[in-house]
Amino acid sequence: MPQMTDEMPSSLRPCAPRHAPAVSLVGFMGAGKTSVGQALAARLGWRFVDLDDLIVARDGRTIPQIFQQSGEVAFRGLERQLLEEALRVLPTGGSVLSLGGGAFIDITNQQLLRENEIPVVFLDAPAEELFRRCEQPGVVRPLLSDRSRFYALYEQRRPAYLNAEHCIQTAGREVAAIVDEIVTRLSLDASSGASK
Repeated sequence: MPQMTDEMPSSLRPCAPRHAPAVSLVGFMGAGKTSVGQALAARLGWRFVDLDDLIVARDGRTIPQIFQQSGEVAFRGLERQLLEEALRVLPTGGSVLSLGGGAFIDITNQQLLRENEIPVVFLDAPAEELFRRCEQPGVVRPLLSDRSRFYALYEQRRPAYLNAEHCIQTAGREVAAIVDEIVTRLSLDASSGASK
């Protein structure tokens, strides 16, 4: 049996079929986790689960309100708790999980996904494009204060994102093309809603 190398850790082995198939999307602000996640779920006939939506539903406050009133540490604790709960109750039909920009930085969250055999897809793009996407009117992002802080945070978080099994570039690409690549890379079966 060939020895595992640094280039191919056990977490990068091809996805095995699971009782409750799921895929997790991670990435920085503006990466397209929600739009790609919703389109991927629709394509597969799976349920779309946005971790930030679960947090808002549980806490009763918006994400910016939680950050302002309780701080980031409290928010991250709630985020970890709800990810753990979501993984325990995955529907058998399959789920696409969208994690907030900072969720995958947490080593515990990475371990939770790995232990539950949930493949993780990092949606990446250059920082300048991500910043442009985040400047949409009406979109409030707690950690988006200025361009230099945004770029610094992106560079700080990117090494953790690269722990994902798959990295997909989204710059200048249509959502449908990104979904196609995810389906192909993970060998997902759109007709049965399960991994091949």
